[in-house]
Amino acid sequence: MAAPKGGYFGRILVIDLTNRKTSERKVSDDDFRKYIGGCGMGAYLLYSALKKGHDPLAEDSPVFIGTGPLNGTSCVSTRMSVVNKSPHTGLLSHAEVGGHFANEIKWAGWDGIYITGRSRKPVMLFIKDSEVKFIDARDIWGKDTEESEELVLREVGDPDAKVALIGPAGENEVSFAALIVERSRAAARTGTGALMGNKKLKAVAVRGTRAVPTVDVKKAYRAMEDAKKLAVEREGWQGIKRYGTANLLEMKHYGSGSLITKNFQTTWWPAIDNLGAEEAARTFWKKHTACSNCPVHCMKTGVIRGGKYDGLIAEGPEYETGGLLGSNLGLTEFGGMMACIEMADAMGLDAISAGGVLGFTMECVQRGVLSAKDLDGVDLKFGNADAAVEMLRKIAYKDGKAGKLLARGVKRMSEEIGKGSEAWAVHTKGKEIAAHDPRGDKGRGPSYAMGTCGGDHHEGGDPKTLARWAMINSLTICSFVGGYPWGKETPKVFIDMLNPLCGWNMSDDEYWTTAKRIITLERCFQVREGVRRKQDILPKRFTTEKLPEGPKKGAVYTEEDTRKMQDSVYAYFGWDDDGIPTDATLTSLGLDFAMADMQAARKA
Repeated sequence: MAAPKGGYFGRILVIDLTNRKTSERKVSDDDFRKYIGGCGMGAYLLYSALKKGHDPLAEDSPVFIGTGPLNGTSCVSTRMSVVNKSPHTGLLSHAEVGGHFANEIKWAGWDGIYITGRSRKPVMLFIKDSEVKFIDARDIWGKDTEESEELVLREVGDPDAKVALIGPAGENEVSFAALIVERSRAAARTGTGALMGNKKLKAVAVRGTRAVPTVDVKKAYRAMEDAKKLAVEREGWQGIKRYGTANLLEMKHYGSGSLITKNFQTTWWPAIDNLGAEEAARTFWKKHTACSNCPVHCMKTGVIRGGKYDGLIAEGPEYETGGLLGSNLGLTEFGGMMACIEMADAMGLDAISAGGVLGFTMECVQRGVLSAKDLDGVDLKFGNADAAVEMLRKIAYKDGKAGKLLARGVKRMSEEIGKGSEAWAVHTKGKEIAAHDPRGDKGRGPSYAMGTCGGDHHEGGDPKTLARWAMINSLTICSFVGGYPWGKETPKVFIDMLNPLCGWNMSDDEYWTTAKRIITLERCFQVREGVRRKQDILPKRFTTEKLPEGPKKGAVYTEEDTRKMQDSVYAYFGWDDDGIPTDATLTSLGLDFAMADMQAARKA
């Protein structure tokens, strides 16, 4: 088993919370080259560790916090990938998040952290290089994410440490609870918060002092600088630099006709002028914030001046948070939207799923299926920001009848409520949909329906883009600087960095084969759990209801659109007509270990 020459340390930190023990798992250069890191390595580790039907909240269910080879180097805007079996969907899920946490993992000498077991009492971890401390977290348990981060940093005694933690939603095992990183970033679409809460793991703090090994320093550095320059010079991303993704709020409304509005009943919301980037820039934003070595600094922090929420300091809005907790809730006032966003972050909730749950519930109220009496007296109607803020808190604590109901998520809620609510329960594979309506933006259809996680907006719009994003999420680099702006040049840009960094001779063909291997292994996991063609679909609303107004008035995602989407993805990746990877495909990708499971799936 050859050790990596560069780009990796060749070891993953394994943490057993039950016995409070640590160990290291050696990883060969060959396995890194096959699965890269991030979501690819996570899929490999979890597929090998778990069997069909494994309980996501079992004591031995793992969380993998994965880095890639580019973390800790001068590469522009690296991220991290969190991988686990989701307690919300029962499927393999990965979530990518920026900041500086992953770089600290690499500088500590690790290629990832694999956490399993369950502590008897609330605990946090402090990883400093090769030393791991288990620290009592009972005094921090119950605190929101803002206060918790301050207390964690005080406890570990190192202000330069980076922190990932959970809030009350995770502690109470809300199935769509998020992992909050460095206070305002969220690995949110995996239910990782609930899994960490179940493990009584409040926080992980990391501090590293080592350098990432590099085979050819000069050549690697030059390639990384060229990649950064390419990202900066692409004119299309100057808007992201100025406004972050908030500028998409107006663009999706006026341009593509895909802005989520009132639980996807429409995409037209003129009040978006009060919620979007122009309003934020004029009245709210005070500071740009960037991830490691990033020239784009898409995150914006501001403070509300005046009104009911005077003095509120928060990060955002981003497109997803502004859409799901703004226009989706029928809000018309900026302060109320930001209060919802800040409450979701403070409670440690996935803002996308939380917004989807609130929008679904508001439509249930609109249609007379639910009333304030059913919701503990909360008047949860479209446009009521105060009620939305209160309900987010209730969800996080599973407070009252309403909190317990909404903490179940849209799919389980609709099954419990009935009364035809399934027709407006907008989810894919059990996960609430992100803020882009695929009737107006058809490229989002494959990401929602065919992407590994279901319901996610960031997995690609056609088969090759699905493959491209699998590599981006395994290399753990931001798509704003490493996916969109590089376009068709993406493979070469990555290969030019990876080969001198790792001592590889990766070709363009190997790059795409690796991408197909990662996507196909993720698919094997989902197929093992029962996913087939009939699950690779969009919600009923998108396929039966035409958009009633806006730039794409009359648009619908047809049955023909769905069939073409499925067939093109299956053909590109080498899966059969039911979406199960064939034996020939598995052999060609070196995934023979999954063959017995796929054969059993075909016979089921």
